[in-house]
Amino acid sequence: MTRLAWFAFFIGLALAADRNTVIIDPAASREFKARYVALTDSWERETEFSPAEEAAMQAGKKWEALMMPGPDDPLAKKILAAGEPSYDALCSYYPGKVLDRTILGTYSDPRQPMGDYNDEFAIYWNGAIAANLIKGRLTDRLGATGVQPLAHNTVVLFRVGPNTEVFGRVRKNYSSIGYERGYLPIVVAIYETGGVRYRETALADKPKGETGGWDIAYVRFEMTNISNAPSTAVLEEDVILNDGGRVTMAHDRVLDPNGAVLMTVSDQRRQFDLKPGESVAVSMKIPYVPDAKGLTGAASNADFEAAHQRVQDFWEGLLANGARIEVPEARVNNVSRSLLLQNFILADGPRFTYGSGLRYNDSTYPQENGFATHVFAMYGFKDYADALQPWFVGMSVTREGAGRKYQNRRAMVLHHLLENYRLTGKTDLFDRFKADYHRVADEIISDRRSTMVETQGEKPLNWGLLPPDKPGADVQASTQTVYVLGHNITNCVGLQDFGRFLTVTGIDPQRGRKYLEEAADFRKTLLSAMERAAIRVPGRPPFIDLQTLFFRETPDYGPKPYDDLGNGRLQGAYSHYWADMEFHYNFFNPDDQVGRWIADYIQQRNGFVLGCTRAHPLGTSPYGHINTVYDGGYYNYRLRSGQVEDFLLGFYARLAFAMSRYVYVASEGSPFIGYNTKDGGYVGADYSFPNSASNADTLLMLRNALVFEELKDDIETGDIHLLRGVPRAWLADGKQIRVERLPTYFGELSMQVAGKSDEIRAVIDAPLRNPYRRLLLNVRRPVKRVTVNGKDHPDCDFETGVVRLAAGAKKYTVEVRY
Repeated sequence: MTRLAWFAFFIGLALAADRNTVIIDPAASREFKARYVALTDSWERETEFSPAEEAAMQAGKKWEALMMPGPDDPLAKKILAAGEPSYDALCSYYPGKVLDRTILGTYSDPRQPMGDYNDEFAIYWNGAIAANLIKGRLTDRLGATGVQPLAHNTVVLFRVGPNTEVFGRVRKNYSSIGYERGYLPIVVAIYETGGVRYRETALADKPKGETGGWDIAYVRFEMTNISNAPSTAVLEEDVILNDGGRVTMAHDRVLDPNGAVLMTVSDQRRQFDLKPGESVAVSMKIPYVPDAKGLTGAASNADFEAAHQRVQDFWEGLLANGARIEVPEARVNNVSRSLLLQNFILADGPRFTYGSGLRYNDSTYPQENGFATHVFAMYGFKDYADALQPWFVGMSVTREGAGRKYQNRRAMVLHHLLENYRLTGKTDLFDRFKADYHRVADEIISDRRSTMVETQGEKPLNWGLLPPDKPGADVQASTQTVYVLGHNITNCVGLQDFGRFLTVTGIDPQRGRKYLEEAADFRKTLLSAMERAAIRVPGRPPFIDLQTLFFRETPDYGPKPYDDLGNGRLQGAYSHYWADMEFHYNFFNPDDQVGRWIADYIQQRNGFVLGCTRAHPLGTSPYGHINTVYDGGYYNYRLRSGQVEDFLLGFYARLAFAMSRYVYVASEGSPFIGYNTKDGGYVGADYSFPNSASNADTLLMLRNALVFEELKDDIETGDIHLLRGVPRAWLADGKQIRVERLPTYFGELSMQVAGKSDEIRAVIDAPLRNPYRRLLLNVRRPVKRVTVNGKDHPDCDFETGVVRLAAGAKKYTVEVRY
């Protein structure tokens, strides 16, 4: 664009700098985004890493030649060979992402319509805050409706000290950003320079009467002289408009070119002379969008304190309403609570949003977010989870809503209907959408019967499967119309789960049994087809690609099985994603050989690196990428199969590498190999952090490590496993585990477990809502004596350490002697 054109564009943007701003011209959109990314990238280039961080990056480089080619995750094998995986064991091989960022935002009610202002603030590793996400068209290819997030227009960068350096620049003097109390969405950071300690605290609130529906970021800097002599504290708030607009100061307010408020500040001074031990505080308020109405109140330290207390009380009160989990690792406790609260912030009223910022800011998906919604219920927020489910129905049960993914998506909501009922006991979704559910179920039956056509007097391999379709994944990987095994699994489970729902609720047992019978035949037909379609190569597990039944004959996919899922053909990476998605439905039982073949193949053919799912490299990127949205299903299948060490490898890989080191933001895909050893694994503005589905899979794995229901063909057997996936270290002498009001398919369950040198003691409050068969307490080592409620208890597997507790009592006090 010419300078004149840019001037006209910026003036137009400044005049419309609110939620309705849309940049129509793709070239202008790309330039606007590039300007923002360049700004945030420049902060990384100024950063001086600590000696420990430099050493970790240098040490990690020596493993990269082993990590990139795989093929069977050799570093993970080293970790497993050394003993049970742990967070420290994984971190000892490779560094995490230390230059991270997170979000600031507020809670929204899922039973109310989505509001006009749903975006979150971004806060970077240096405490800088970004607001007012502008959207536009990056390409003409998507047409007039292809509006995407581009960049934040308002950026507030803080500079401190005698050299007015960027806050946190020298990392040996910096705490990094973190969460208050380890998990609350209140960000804190401490930096020391020039004899002064600077402490930043930032949060978001929506104070009554001060917004038009948008959030306000509250920021406070406390400056303390920590030297033995008088010192001068320096604080500068650098307010930047990405559109190039000039900001002005009017008393205590920073204004944009149109006079709208960008920030209010409690003290306009930039220097503060402090005696030894003396402190001073400056508070700020930043409206998410420029406040043209002048609603934003004056900033003051008292106002900040009131908002701080209000926000702190709200989030703690919300957590108190759900289940409570405490384990012996403080990091696990902090991660689980912070991820849950992140997901509350990411949800926009009735829409459970996938991400925030430049990537996936307005997206949601009935697979990834549908399953993530159940995690809210698993952690005790049943009404909240139930209120999020209707959104997925609307985008799944019609061709208009689901688009080209209709064949797969239509059945997802049938599974979600049952899972929501199992966890919440609610049937309101059926009451609202029963006509759609029945239509989809009948359509699945009709579709699979349309392929029951003999060829030359024989049943073909595709007999009884759904008609051909393009795989319902990203368009670049869905190039052929084929018999999609993944779609068939989703539809088979959906049909079965709908039948199960109608039966167990008593709503329509007769029709439910009809669906169950059809689904059982569908399952048998599908497993048989997969077994016969498997390609056998010496030295490898049999190969099945859930994207296409006739793999050898499918262009872009076959003819030969994928040698390298991480570095090979694009469809190879998606083959792994499909496997993980279908493992989430619990279609495969632990003793199903097809399920084992699929799991073993992706493990042995470069599907993982240090326990994380490998992603296909983006464009010409020199880095090895990971995508940890797609490994929770795989690892939970390993847990159900009794492979606890593999499960723990995946769990701790998520803590070490799937999320950033200090504020635990995860992504759908991010650079990893060769990237985490450069520039601190910088969480750049244009990467898809955070991600609600990845957050939920971490929470799901923690929940299942402690409590999970045994399933066969995704139907409850009545057995509930306790502690099956916990590390042995959590059961050691002096360690305690506490679970309160954790929802299960049978009602809420609580337990307290205390380890001693030669025994553990568990007190379990059994679920009471629905009948179950037994509780299976796993202590994961041989035992010699067990007492239950004061009496010897012989119903145990003494060799493997499984105590079987038949249903009947409300409370069990179990003492296990090793």
